[in-house]
Amino acid sequence: MIDSNIPYLLGAGSGVDTKSLVEQLVSVEKSVRQGQIDTKRENYETRLSDYGLFKSALSTLQSSLAALKNPETFTAKSVSFPDSEVVIPTAIEAGAASGTYSIEVTNIASAQSLSSGVFAAVTDEVGKGVLTFDFGAWDTGVPPSVFTQNTNKSSVQITIDDSNNSLEGLRDAINGANMGVQASIVNDGSGFRLLMKAESGLNNQLSISVAEDETTPTNNDANGLSRFTFNETALQLTQQQQGRDANLLMNGLAVTRTTNEISDLIEGFTFTIAKDAPGQVVNINILDDKATSEEAIRGFVDVYNEFLTATKNLTGFNEESGDYGSLARDALAKSMLTKIKNTITQPVAGNNGVLNALTNIGIRTELDGSMAIDETVFKKAYADNFPAIKGLFAPVTQSSADKIKVTGFGNDTIAGDYDVVITQAPEKGYFTGATIGSFPVDTTGKDYGLVLEVNGKASGTINLPAGQSYANGTDLAAALQQAINSDPALSANKVKVSFDTDHLVITSDAYGATSLVSLTSVGADVAELGLSAGTGTNGKNVAGTVNGEEAFGLADVLLPAFGSNAYGLKLRILPGATSGTVSFSRGIGDTLDMLVADFLGSQGPVRTREDGINKELSELDDAQDALDRRMEAYQARLQAQFTAMEAIVDQLNNTRDYLEGAFENMPFTAQRR
Repeated sequence: MIDSNIPYLLGAGSGVDTKSLVEQLVSVEKSVRQGQIDTKRENYETRLSDYGLFKSALSTLQSSLAALKNPETFTAKSVSFPDSEVVIPTAIEAGAASGTYSIEVTNIASAQSLSSGVFAAVTDEVGKGVLTFDFGAWDTGVPPSVFTQNTNKSSVQITIDDSNNSLEGLRDAINGANMGVQASIVNDGSGFRLLMKAESGLNNQLSISVAEDETTPTNNDANGLSRFTFNETALQLTQQQQGRDANLLMNGLAVTRTTNEISDLIEGFTFTIAKDAPGQVVNINILDDKATSEEAIRGFVDVYNEFLTATKNLTGFNEESGDYGSLARDALAKSMLTKIKNTITQPVAGNNGVLNALTNIGIRTELDGSMAIDETVFKKAYADNFPAIKGLFAPVTQSSADKIKVTGFGNDTIAGDYDVVITQAPEKGYFTGATIGSFPVDTTGKDYGLVLEVNGKASGTINLPAGQSYANGTDLAAALQQAINSDPALSANKVKVSFDTDHLVITSDAYGATSLVSLTSVGADVAELGLSAGTGTNGKNVAGTVNGEEAFGLADVLLPAFGSNAYGLKLRILPGATSGTVSFSRGIGDTLDMLVADFLGSQGPVRTREDGINKELSELDDAQDALDRRMEAYQARLQAQFTAMEAIVDQLNNTRDYLEGAFENMPFTAQRR
């Protein structure tokens, strides 16, 4: 493109710098609208940046609420104990039972250990056949002679054939059975021995019988697979250590456990007993760990004050800049701050206790909106009402009926008290047998196999242990229950077998309309147990109302109606429940966390405002593009007009020059000097 300013540069035309003139005219024309766009852009970009700072301040505040809304922060425990080689604490949970406990270890638990004879190599054959492992208690004789079977544990059989007929094959077969018996091969200097270790405890000891796969099996002698027998008939294995229970005294009360890892003696506290120490008492003190919650509360107060300082510069007068923040007139930002302040200053909804507001524990709001702690009131609250502090900050659920349990709540649950009325208690499905003719029941040579379906899941074939005699219905029920619950196919569908007067009852562990026990197949002799193929009785779902509104029942869980104030509560109803009142309060920590989470959510007000500002900036980009296009057209129009003017001026100059030359060349015309 030819520069339109060339005539000016060559000294031709009008002599006016039209390019500069056009640029100045365009600049004047553009300046007002450009100023408006620039001012708006600066304002929007500042607000967007400040909303980023506002969002960061909210996120920091929310982070400080994690511990504050956690109930375990207020139920944390500490434990004090002497340096002891007898009792060794290993874990303490929030909510552990506070108190002082004296523990005396009479003796620790031990596991039975059995060893075989010597083998020259681990690949030596051991003989073929079937080993049956029974579990129970041996007498304390050396060697033992009387074995009492543990009817709560089923027998386990292991087959040794050509695929695993070796010492190491037998070891692997035992370990692969996953029955709680550990097998290893030890070289004691004279050769290789199989060493078997049962689980610790008196009733976890082993009785091993053998059925040899031989033409003339002996089953109990010192040859072939019989070398691994250990029963009342033959003791071919050597007992290296007898199994026994741990015996302790806790606060003078005698207790026994099968293991040295004790987790169910003191609620929430786990410890190990390491050695026998009769007469030696170890005192353990479990105390409320108040420091954890105090640190969380003080940390929250500090973070909240920092939050106020950060947001004040954005929504109020910024003393550093000497001007108001960009969000000073932003109603949405101020509304969020107001909601946060109201949450902190108002009493906790649903909390009717003595501590239901921050002022009750000495946390007061100053004139500038910040929080300060009155140490005297704060320490007194911790000393006198520490359990109640939890309800001030963390969610709390309560029930007036011990058979109505509150197990959960939702984001939509509104704090308050709710009356619960049970119109149908939950029931389990069951199968009822017929009268059993007589006792004892002896399984020797009998086909007592049966196949069940529990809650829609089919079992494998269930068999009572062979060669056993049950003197009464209670023992028979216990053995059948153990056999059923040991079936892998029913690992998630356990049953309870009971003996009611003269017949067996098999009851599902599950509640609800889908809870059902059926016998789909029975062996030839199962009728002697009063059992036959058939379908049992279905269980029932719980039914009831919450605050007069029909609730939804599934199994033993009752859920309040959708849209009701109680919606989100999860109630577990136990058999025998009739009515009760459940209470729910969310606490300042959880309420504030939900509020901030809503502010920062993908559909929350912060994102909505940011999207709105970004939309305004996008529209300004469009306005800028439109202005630039209009100014380009305006500049082109002015340039064309000035170019046309220059052409006319140039023509006039040419005419002038021509006339001046003509006049100078006319006769009798004097020359200019």
